[in-house]
This record gives sequence, C-alpha cells and structure tokens, in this order.
Amino acid sequence: MGKKLTIVILVAILSIATLTACRADRSAGFSNTEVFFDDGDFIRAEGMTLKVGEEKILLKGVNLGGWLMTEDWMCPTTMDSLSSENGQYELEDALTERLGKEKKDELFEIYRENWITEKDFEFIKSLGFNCVRLPFGWRDFTDENGEFHENAFKYTDLALKWCKKYSLYLILDLHGAYGSQNGRHHSGDTREAALYGNEKNEKLTRDLWVEIAKRYKDEKVVAGYDLLNEPEGYPGGKTSKVQFDYYDVLYKAIREEDENHLLFLEACWDVPQMTNPKNYGWENVCYEYHYYDWGNENDLSATKKFLTNKALMESLNRLSFKVPVFIGEFTCFDNLDCWDYELDFFEENDMSWTVWTYKGCVGGNWTLINGYERTTDNVVTPETSYERAKEIFSSLSTDNFRQNQPLIDFFKEYFSK
Repeated sequence: MGKKLTIVILVAILSIATLTACRADRSAGFSNTEVFFDDGDFIRAEGMTLKVGEEKILLKGVNLGGWLMTEDWMCPTTMDSLSSENGQYELEDALTERLGKEKKDELFEIYRENWITEKDFEFIKSLGFNCVRLPFGWRDFTDENGEFHENAFKYTDLALKWCKKYSLYLILDLHGAYGSQNGRHHSGDTREAALYGNEKNEKLTRDLWVEIAKRYKDEKVVAGYDLLNEPEGYPGGKTSKVQFDYYDVLYKAIREEDENHLLFLEACWDVPQMTNPKNYGWENVCYEYHYYDWGNENDLSATKKFLTNKALMESLNRLSFKVPVFIGEFTCFDNLDCWDYELDFFEENDMSWTVWTYKGCVGGNWTLINGYERTTDNVVTPETSYERAKEIFSSLSTDNFRQNQPLIDFFKEYFSK
C-alpha cells in the first residue's frame, strides 16, 4: 500500500471517528443558522470553511425545484405518459406549436405566479433554514440567440427581494444551460446534450453568467453562483477535463465582473471526479456534490455505509483540494433516523447543504410541501386545452397543497437543538 493511500485512509478514519464522537452534541459544529449579509461582507471560502467576515457559517437550506424549471415526475406536466421524463422546453415547444407563443408564455407565467410566492419564503425561514437554492434555465432570461427578455430578471429579482426580507441566503443555480449540459429532463431538454464543444452554446452560457454577475455583483444576500447543475456532458457522464476547462472559461468571465461571490463547481459525482483548484488558479470556490443513495432507501445501516464511503473520498479534499463542501441536493427518503444521521454527518464534517426539494406533486419525504397525486386528468400535456391548462396551473398555490408534517416537525426539532 502506497504512503499517500495510507495517509488518505487514516484521515478518513479520523474524520469518521470524530463524527461518531460528536454525534450526541450538535453544538460541536456550526449549529447557528444566522445570516450575516446585513453586516457588509460576502460569503467566502477560507480553506475548507465558509466564512462571513470572521464568522464561520454553514448554509442549511432547501431547493426551490419545480418553480422556474419543471420536472415531470414532481410537477403537473408531462409530454405523453405519467412515467415519462421529458424536459420543460420540450413541452413549451409543443404548446407553442399548438397554442402559439403568447398563450404558452401566459400559461407558464400563471404556473410561476402560483408555484412559489412570498409566503413560501416566509415559511421556509420560520422552519429555521438560512438558504434557498434557486434552479433556473436559460429560457428564463433570453431567446435562443441570447437576446434578453424585457423582464428577464423578474423571478431572480423576486427571490432576491424575498430572501432579503426573510433573512435567507440565495444560491443562483443554472439547471439548464444552452444546448443542455447533460441531456437530462431537469436541464429542460432531453433532445440533446450539446453544451460542451458547441461554440454558440458555450458562448451564450458564458454571456448569461456575465450578465447575472453584472446584475448581482453587489448583492451580499446572494451566497454564490452554482455554475452548472450536474454537468455530465451526456446522460451517464462524469466530470473531466472537458468540464474543468469550461468551468475555467466561466470562472474567468465572471471574475472580470464580480470578484467577490463564491462560485459553486459541481462534480459528477464525487471527489475523485474533481480537479485540484490550484491546477486552474481558482479561488473562492466551493465544490458541490449531490447525495442520493439509490437502491438503499430507508436503510439506516446502508446510509451509514454510504456516508462512510463519502468520508473516505472526502479525505482527498482535506489532503489536497482544501475547498469547502456543499451538498446541493440530497434526500434521505422516508426514514427519519437516516435524516438525523446524515445531517449530523454534514454538521460534523462542516458541509453546507440544501434539501431536494421544497415542493412537489409527489409523496413521501421528497418534499416539505406535498401536492396531489399526478393523474392523467390533472397534468398539462401538449394536448391539454388552453382553458384546462389555466385551471391546473392556477391551482398550484401552496395553500392548495398539504404540509409534509413528519419532515417539517423533524426540521423544527433539528433547528431547535
């Protein structure tokens, strides 16, 4: 066994031992959920820690999935069958072809006006969270040629306004880049995965981030920019030099406009698929991972094993990368003991996190706010009449959904400790 590998394993063992020793006392980590943007400082990376001024902070929040980027499995939309997973842009294009662009735009405006409102931000804060991660796609801002809409920043501005009012940090997350960075439904489009190597799409995505940085560069309520969600390149891909080189393009373009904000760089899927930031000269970055233990739902022993393996991989970060860690998406499914164990793991390993997700038309512990079960009668398809689509989208207020009380009670207790 090589010397370096031996050191890696020892660091991981020590990390796990520390977690076990501290599990009974959350105060050993950063248990506060204060926000500090009113104090005049940006969140920044300092070693493996996030700090605001001299204060250490962990971001603990929820995703606002389904608001600006729908996902069929958790939203009242589908292209054909309830089990299909097509992108929002595919549905938009089909509705535009049948109803015209004006009516299509009106429908999605109704959807967004109802899915998330100011009351949702107020409720998120009341539970104890200090952060929201906002997924969005390129069509929120521009047309296919990069021309900005008249109200391009309407919803990111609203999110910013409500985050300020309720003392929540905001992470701006590009879920859908031009051409799609992964070809997945949650990027808006399964018809292609044509970001990397496509000169036009790469330029448009870069230019979008430049304009976002220009607009929000002075906003301390913005915790940072999440540059590309799950940037596989194609379904089943992993991050590699292709992604790192393009991250560097985005990094340099943003830094010309904004020297202050934290940049979140995502892995597909773990530490070994990331590069040392020193290789590119990146500073003030946070590495992001998504934790889904597929196939072992609700099994506490499997959760412990899953996190032990993550700790082993994370030792590479502690030895070499030395950047903060953000778990941008995760769920522990329906076993609250798994939730308790995993959040303790995050706490004791100084990992910030945002739960996937706040709201959806799905059962179980995928969401804090649960909607009706999706049926062929209550989802919008390319064939749904304009009038019926308006009815469905107009009914999506959180007041018409139900609270997932077991998970809500769990978080209330978690944040009271």
